[in-house]
Amino acid sequence: MARMEWRIKTVLGLVAVISLIFFTFLVFGDNEYVAHTEIDEYGYGIIIDAGSTGSRLFLYRWKATSEKELIQIEPVLDEYHQPIVKKVSPGLSSFGSKPGDAPAYIKPLIDYAYEYIPSSHRDSASFYLFATAGMRLLSAEQQDAVMNSLHSGLPKFTKLTIIPENIRVIDGTWEGIYNWIAVNYILGRFKSIEEELPVSGNKRKSTVGMIDMGGASTQIAFELPDDSFKSDVQVINLGAHDTDDLFRYHVFVTTFLGFGVNEGSKKYENYLKKKIYVDNSTTDVSYVRDGCLPTNLMRLVTNDDGTQFLRKGTGEWDSCVESIKNILAEESPKCPPTHQCYFGGVLAPPVELSSIELYGFSEYWYSVEDVLALGGAYNHSNFEERAKSFCSQRWPVIKAKAKAQLYPRADEERLETQCFKSAWIHAILHDGFYVSENRHKFQSANKIGDQEVQWALGAMIYHQRYFPLTYENSIQTNTLQSGFYKIFTYIFIILLVFFVGYIFCYQMNKSSDRKSSSAFNYNRLMDPESIQVMIGRTITGKNRI
Repeated sequence: MARMEWRIKTVLGLVAVISLIFFTFLVFGDNEYVAHTEIDEYGYGIIIDAGSTGSRLFLYRWKATSEKELIQIEPVLDEYHQPIVKKVSPGLSSFGSKPGDAPAYIKPLIDYAYEYIPSSHRDSASFYLFATAGMRLLSAEQQDAVMNSLHSGLPKFTKLTIIPENIRVIDGTWEGIYNWIAVNYILGRFKSIEEELPVSGNKRKSTVGMIDMGGASTQIAFELPDDSFKSDVQVINLGAHDTDDLFRYHVFVTTFLGFGVNEGSKKYENYLKKKIYVDNSTTDVSYVRDGCLPTNLMRLVTNDDGTQFLRKGTGEWDSCVESIKNILAEESPKCPPTHQCYFGGVLAPPVELSSIELYGFSEYWYSVEDVLALGGAYNHSNFEERAKSFCSQRWPVIKAKAKAQLYPRADEERLETQCFKSAWIHAILHDGFYVSENRHKFQSANKIGDQEVQWALGAMIYHQRYFPLTYENSIQTNTLQSGFYKIFTYIFIILLVFFVGYIFCYQMNKSSDRKSSSAFNYNRLMDPESIQVMIGRTITGKNRI
């Protein structure tokens, strides 16, 4: 009996230990599995566009559904359901002479976004800072000084993981690629599979082209139908597998440094300065009639040598366009006789831009929408009519209309430069890229749907293209964890059933033994011989008395 009780205690102890292990796994292991599937499925990343006039921060999050699909990416929203975006001025290039101050300039951007990253993801959040045309205009020594200062200084200001390779000056080619990726991603051109691509034989939707004009440079990017043209062509793979052709694209992409709208304005002022000294070389005239300013608006220009001249606006938009066309021709090297070239002497692929879907961003939106209210599908006749009408107005009239809120999206700087900017984008589009004035598929855009188009989005998509592989590995790990959990549960249930059955059988046997013992004693008691013996013992006892 003692040995049986010892066995029962041993089994009870064993079940107790197994139960403890099981519930420990349930509490800790299962929570980790739930946390990954419901929380850790997202990756987070900060990207800063360090442009020529300021630096803008964007915060994105993304998840993967399959390694055969691109990541699903979206802006992180604040408490008011607005995308996390913050800008500081001036541009990063202003620190070329004081690079040690660059980290403190970036710190407020990081601090702002950091609070919107879940605490469980802050250690793993990605961080990118890409500087563009403004920094490219600095000397190589100044660029290196600013970048080195950020590499060493930012880790002192934040707990984010700072990788030096992710903080750099990018060339215009990559800026154009990122823009092209962003617009096609938002339009869903990387999703549906419909058309056969001549190069790879894959079936997928056709993509759109884009032109982006900033302050210092202009980029253009569009997919080529085949790989026969080689100049300024980049092979872009957005897929998680480098050997997979599903998301491989041949993209013509190039940048025109110095042909952004602000640098274009400088070229125009130099053009006017030459005109003064050519046309008035024998006189002391210090002003020039300027068709790129509204009527009667005057602007004083100071040359590098300290001399000055006055621009007096005439509001003649057509003459402004002609002057810019002359600048483009002067700035363009001679094109080879057997080729067609865009402005700047850039070889053009054998693709007619008027025949493809083409989107214009940044200045192509602001110069068309902010004053003229013509953003969207481009109608050349309407654009030209409104541009001429605005520029021909006297400057006091324009200011009065602005005070009356007739130009609610335009500040005074925009109103002063609108004539030149509208003429500049017009000349670049039609005389630089040869897009037909009346037969085209061009439209300006700032948002597609509800999402603002930024090259920062395309950059994040490109640099997180391997994220689906991490996701697949996590799924496999969780599948193993889940399988182990199920196997452990089954073993526990089997042991529990075995134990309960064992105890039940033991109790039944014990109860049966007790009944057998009672019945045996009762039978003995009712047996005649036993009764006689008991009576005999009783009589004998009495006789003894």
